[in-house]
This record gives sequence, structure tokens and C-alpha cells, in this order.
Amino acid sequence: MNVLLKAIMYPVCSARYAHDALVRLGHDVRVTGPVVGTELWGQVVDERYAWTPAAPEDDWTPDLVLIMDAHLPGDVAEGYTCPVAVYGVDSHVRNYAQYAADRFFLAHKGVCLRPWDAACEHLLCGYDPVVFTPGKPWAERQYDAALIGVLYNARAELLYAVLEALPGTVRIAYGTGPVYDEYAGIYQDARISLVRSANGDLAMRLWETAAMGCLLVMDWCPDSEAAGLVDGENCLMVATPHEAADKVRWAVSHPADAEAIALAGQAWAQSGTWDARLQRIVDWAEAQSAPEQREKEASK
Repeated sequence: MNVLLKAIMYPVCSARYAHDALVRLGHDVRVTGPVVGTELWGQVVDERYAWTPAAPEDDWTPDLVLIMDAHLPGDVAEGYTCPVAVYGVDSHVRNYAQYAADRFFLAHKGVCLRPWDAACEHLLCGYDPVVFTPGKPWAERQYDAALIGVLYNARAELLYAVLEALPGTVRIAYGTGPVYDEYAGIYQDARISLVRSANGDLAMRLWETAAMGCLLVMDWCPDSEAAGLVDGENCLMVATPHEAADKVRWAVSHPADAEAIALAGQAWAQSGTWDARLQRIVDWAEAQSAPEQREKEASK
């Protein structure tokens, strides 16, 4: 299938993970949209992380147009005869109202800002199984916990609560900057992943860090049950940053029990790859195609 992906080409973004998943699935993927280069989160990352994928040639025509950014103009969805879909991983903060798409695959249903209708389908975030692989054995990890990413207020509140409650007793890796293999390397060497949602959303870092063997200490979100997250079984859910500090203290002092929950979380994450998420979108697009188009795809 020819897939035209429309997105802003940040060094790290869900669109890039979707692109890589579609390529692994065997599709011809071309990308249009603004190229950012090496700027990310107000800083500059290494040039090797810049994303400059192939653009479509003049005689190349898509079988599916997939929009994966909330900040493109509305007319990017118009004028196509093939199926047009939006995969909105920011539906907790954006409504994607500018797009005239045929289908809206939205990552967050319980906190979705777009009115839910027949064109909407719940499709959770995922993780890249090539980048986020299992880490070191639990006992050999040097960090007790990690929180890598932009320290907006909610995350900073969580981090400082843990640091203040457990001064000098836990080693926490935190900050903004590491991406891809650098980001993965830190979590592969940490026992606990501290997660705080921006607006009740199940972010991709849940799947990423759980897949690397980290124990999830997270706030409860409206889609938690639908995603299969169960407090005390495959994660630890908290209501406040101070409760998160208590959970970290418990995990550090009960390593065998904490590791068992982390391993259950790792098993939970396994099926949540971007490949599986994008396959669902491809299946939908193929179902919209004319019979002769489906025969063409089947013969490849």
C-alpha cells in the first residue's frame, strides 16, 4: 500500500514512529509537512536524530492519507479520492476539528476533546519494539527511578515530591534532552518509571518504559481499564505526587514484589507496538478500497 503521511517532522514524534512501523509492515511510505531539523523541546539534539523522510514523486499516488499532527492546516485532508484518516495521539489536548477526514483514530477517549461520533475509533498509543527493548536485569540497574522529558509543572511536582520524601535514599535520572537510544538507555538501567499525565492521558511512555522492564508508577487515567492497566498487578497507580513517593519507597524496600509487577507490566506492553496500531489503520483503509484495489494489494 502507498501511504502518504502528513506531519511536522520533529526529531521525535508519534508520526516518525508510525512511519517506521508502516515501513516494517511493508508499505511504501512518503511524508509531507514542515521539516524541523534538530530542534526539539527548546534545545538542539544531535544531527543523527533529524528526520528527513522521502517525499512523494509527481507520479506517486497514495492509497491512504494519514494525518498525524494537530497543527497542520485543515485543507491537508481535502482533495483525495483514497481514504483519509487522522491518528490523533493528542486528543486529550487537541480536537482535530480542522480536518475533513473519513476516520479519526484517537488515542484518548475518556478525556477526548473531540465530540465522539461514528467517525471516531479508540486507538491507544504504542511503542517502537526496535528502539525500546528489554533492559538490564532488575538487580543490576543503577537508577531506582527515571523521569526523562520536559519537566512541565505536573511532572516537576511529581519529581520534587519523590526527591523531597526520599532525600539521599533513591537515585533518580531526570531531565530533558535524551532521545531514542539515549532515552532508552536510561530507562533500561532504571527500575521505576515515574509517569504523570498531562490531562488524564495514557502517553506512549507507558508502553515504552514498561516494555523496557520498568515498574510503572502512574496516575490513574480514564482509559486505564480499557487499556488493561490494573493497579497492583501490572502497575502502581497513585492519586497524588506524595502517594507516588510512598509507592517508590515501597518498591525500593520490596524489590522482589516490585520486580514481579514490573514483569507483569512488561508482558502487558508487548502487544502495544506501533506496528499493531498502524496495522489497524491499514486494515480499515483496505476495507474502504474498491474490490479491484483489494485484489491488487492481495496479489503483491
